Amino acid sequence: MTEEDAPKDETKAEAPDASAADAPVDAESDLASIGDKDAVFEALWKRALEAWDDDKPHAALLEHALKSEQLPQLAGRYRAFERDPEKAPRAKKKIDGIVIAATQMLMATKTPPRTKTPWQWSAAAALMFAIVCAWLVYQLFIPHR
Repeated sequence: MTEEDAPKDETKAEAPDASAADAPVDAESDLASIGDKDAVFEALWKRALEAWDDDKPHAALLEHALKSEQLPQLAGRYRAFERDPEKAPRAKKKIDGIVIAATQMLMATKTPPRTKTPWQWSAAAALMFAIVCAWLVYQLFIPHR
């Protein structure tokens, strides 16, 4: 029975530590554990958190995320603040902006429509086919002396 009680005590000991930690610190430690090492992204995110009501840090962060293809990480960080009553309106607004930016990025990278092959190329291919077929008929069916 002491073995069964020991894991319960460990989880109880971990729970107060997890609730006492700030959300951004947990997010940074989680990102470090999965290998996010972009120092510029981290610095811009920290600046955006410090000046939450200012648009300039958020715009710089979005621009960097676009260039470094980190829109999913940025959206996840903003989504973590959707339940915060003070930060939720701006977080939702920024998530909408990220969706628009991602859509524009996808539209910019779509493949161009296929172009029609010039008729001269088709005519040349048909002429070559006819010449080869005529040569084969000549070689196979016309008797040679």
